[in-house]
Amino acid sequence: MTHFWLLSHIVFLIITTTISTNIGLRTQKGIIYGRQTQHSIEYLGIQYAKIIRWKPPIDLASELVPNGSFHATSFGPCCPQQTSPIYIPKQDEQCLYLNIYKPIVSSNHSLLPIFVWIHGGGHRRGCSSQSIPLLYNGTNMIAHSPTDQSVIVITINYRLGVLADMYLKELIEENPEWPTAGNYMYLDMLSALRWIKKNIQDYGGDPNNIALFGESAGGLSVIDLGAVKGSMNLYRTAISQSGLGSPGTYSSYYNMSYALNYSNSIVQQLNCANDDQNKVLLCLRNSSIEHLLTTYGNRYTRPIIDNYFFPRYPPLAIKNGMYNKDLSLIMGNNDDEIAVCYAYPDINFNETVALLSQYVEEKWISRIVDYFHLKNCSSDRTADINRCCAITRLILIDNLFDCNVHRLYNALYLKYGLESTQNKLFWYHLNCHPECAVKRYKGICVHTAEIPYVFGTVSDYLSVEPVNCTWDNSSRIFSNKIISYWIKIAATGRPFSQWPYYVPFTREYFYITPDQDFTPMTLNRNCLVFDQIEEQGVKEKFGNSSHTFKQTFLIIKIFFLYFIFLFNEKE
Repeated sequence: MTHFWLLSHIVFLIITTTISTNIGLRTQKGIIYGRQTQHSIEYLGIQYAKIIRWKPPIDLASELVPNGSFHATSFGPCCPQQTSPIYIPKQDEQCLYLNIYKPIVSSNHSLLPIFVWIHGGGHRRGCSSQSIPLLYNGTNMIAHSPTDQSVIVITINYRLGVLADMYLKELIEENPEWPTAGNYMYLDMLSALRWIKKNIQDYGGDPNNIALFGESAGGLSVIDLGAVKGSMNLYRTAISQSGLGSPGTYSSYYNMSYALNYSNSIVQQLNCANDDQNKVLLCLRNSSIEHLLTTYGNRYTRPIIDNYFFPRYPPLAIKNGMYNKDLSLIMGNNDDEIAVCYAYPDINFNETVALLSQYVEEKWISRIVDYFHLKNCSSDRTADINRCCAITRLILIDNLFDCNVHRLYNALYLKYGLESTQNKLFWYHLNCHPECAVKRYKGICVHTAEIPYVFGTVSDYLSVEPVNCTWDNSSRIFSNKIISYWIKIAATGRPFSQWPYYVPFTREYFYITPDQDFTPMTLNRNCLVFDQIEEQGVKEKFGNSSHTFKQTFLIIKIFFLYFIFLFNEKE
């Protein structure tokens, strides 16, 4: 109880130090009272949809607020999730809330671009109001953005875990007008975007200029949404931060058979099995959320390729012309997403195989071991590139991040051509030296380490109390630059001119680092074995082939013919 009081008191102090006054805004839904800070007006805890367990969200985009006014001055509850090291405030199943951070601008200012944040956490945990101090702080982002780059920042909650991916025959047959189940997190995200599209102009935002940005599972989400039903015209740009490391290959998704098996196992464990469909659903919906979370355990929450709402695995959606080709995509990752040599500096061959098995299906391990000559790796710290941990790091970065970016971008390039994709596909690598990290990887740019820089927040994914740390001037300058670049992308759909767009022939990316001027670079990754694994895995899981291996050689052929053409032109 004392711990709870202390946390509540800390949150109160953090909030009250930023508030100057409450301010009312007349909207089509009623008068919304927000709280004004030095740099922004915050409208917090706005409900965008209602929930009935395992049904599509009930949109509130057109609903008037009760009694004609609403005090949007505190966060709504987070979506239910298992206990974790992350600080998560109050939880409730009615958790579909969003928060709007609006810069203080003149009333005659032109409509502002919108930046919508999708939090990470494996679709199992996380919240728009997580961490102390607040990690996803839109006011901080606004405060440290250039004066000529104003943007509205919005953060949202969405359903997680057992409430997000339940896929049962009983649910599919429950509503003939919605003949599928699962993917409730993506349905929630679309509902939030519909609310924003309809209402954001009241807050000074441009409903036709909406960009998404997300990290980890949030980064995967902003890519996946381009392949789901009903997402067209809801947003035009997506920044995926470490999004294909979730892991983002075919193994990140369930086909319908996998999804049914996993969900039916939960029905059995809850003793809800019954020949009567209605009794099954009644039993499940009457189960306590605590019981559901315990039964669900630590299983992965994954998007489901269901042939209806999410009809195709994204690379196959691209191949079949079912992906939103009008999107601008910016994808990238951190230099040390998986800091193998820091966590396991003396790892040997057997331990390497065990570690790889956490990220790669068992049936592919021997192929990877042979391809990378892992049996010859050394645990000696002086072994340099032959060190087991160094090779493992390279394998994981290639497999989970870089090669996936290449595959997705190459598929878009081959389907739609250079003319349609130039100035729409961009890639980055980010290096950072976090000084205020709670985790043991202080100074190392691991997974999630970029988030404080993106939001300008001296905080950490695992912060549960105010951080007794301040950034030095170089960290603040680095953060301000990233914020400036991200807002430029949100406003225009593309980065500044020095950032090269992606072309399969050159594979140029933009290297973002505090150690030197940001610069374009070329990264050559060995994706051949991972492309082969991906092609075979997709065919086995989804009954089709993404042709990633064949695409590689087709691109090489096009590249060769292109240079022959240029050579002949010069002659």
